[in-house]
Amino acid sequence: MRLTQWTDYSLRVLMYCAACAGREHPPTVSEIAEAHGISRSHLTKIVMILAGHGWLGTTRGRGGGLRLLADPRQLTLGQIVRETEPDLNLVECFDAGSNTCRLDGYCRLKGALGQAMGAFLAALDGVTLADLLTPSARAPSVAGQLPHLIPIQMAPLKRPVAPAAPAVKTPARKTAKPSSKA
Repeated sequence: MRLTQWTDYSLRVLMYCAACAGREHPPTVSEIAEAHGISRSHLTKIVMILAGHGWLGTTRGRGGGLRLLADPRQLTLGQIVRETEPDLNLVECFDAGSNTCRLDGYCRLKGALGQAMGAFLAALDGVTLADLLTPSARAPSVAGQLPHLIPIQMAPLKRPVAPAAPAVKTPARKTAKPSSKA
């Protein structure tokens, strides 16, 4: 099974907002999009859905941004995946409305995959958003920063950009005047 990009990006947004909870200025959609290399317009749609679930608060304008409204210690990955994945049916026979499998009721595949899906979601139910922000023992350390949040902590830092070379103006080309010979 593979999670959709929608769910992946939803998790990234929620993690980013949880990691930035103590900042004076909340993160913006543009900041998160730049930090993760995601389309800003796509991320805006995701943020609106997350806000609709009551997980994020959005403020427009100067000083605006995104704030995590849900308690990260209570919000589980299982909840997020169930709400953001469009289809958790691993095989056709999981959906009674569209099932055309002639083996339905006679094979054990549906039961085995149903049990696996249940175990997958149960494992995700045991992990909270706050758990994802706990440092990994293997993460390299950078002075003064939590190693697992280095990309997030460095995201708002703008690197100096070399000034662009001034445009060179080329003289306009003289064109011959059309003759009036007929």
